[in-house]
Amino acid sequence: MRIVIVSPHFDDAVLSCWTLIDSAADVTVLTVFTEGPQQAGFVAEWDADTGVDSSTRMRQRADENRAALALSGRRPVDLGALEGIYGGGDVDRDELRPHLTGADAVYVPAGIGVEHVNREHVAVRDACLGVRRDCSLYADQPYSLFRDDTELPSGLAPGLDRRVVSLTADLRARKARAIAAYAGEIAKLERAFGSITEPDRLGYEVFWLASSAVYPRVTAV
Repeated sequence: MRIVIVSPHFDDAVLSCWTLIDSAADVTVLTVFTEGPQQAGFVAEWDADTGVDSSTRMRQRADENRAALALSGRRPVDLGALEGIYGGGDVDRDELRPHLTGADAVYVPAGIGVEHVNREHVAVRDACLGVRRDCSLYADQPYSLFRDDTELPSGLAPGLDRRVVSLTADLRARKARAIAAYAGEIAKLERAFGSITEPDRLGYEVFWLASSAVYPRVTAV
């Protein structure tokens, strides 16, 4: 059985779906926004603290993602869409389609958060649901603050089965190491959301499963 996790940006799947990634299942992590600006020397505001231009930083982020996924023996698949901070943010359903149609289960971001919703997560969610109505959803992290009480807004993907997964101490530690691989992004995320590499904080992941969803055997709350 083949599972595809659609990650809007390089770190989203690891932050939100580590129990899937670090399982025995056949998992592919497909990242949508993997393209940076072409012009040399351009520095977006998000990259201003990195010491390199945005084109270089995007290549570094791709390397960080490979290192994070390698901890679970996965290799990334990059869709090649231009990220919003570089003037993009659009998602082409036709580009997604060949990656999604052959999968037994597809997991996509719910596009939710406690205080902030990432618009690109919403765009990816809607595009994926436009290709396959039977996608399962995952709670976006760190936007959902790793809480176990995360709920979907009323009317969003009704009929899905909510699943809260409790990470073992070993899974939390491995997830923390994988998150730490995104070294150039951590400080910025932690200014907004607090620690994201402290294993004790990484206790839960939340999913909403379609009836056809495939999920590996894990410890569930």
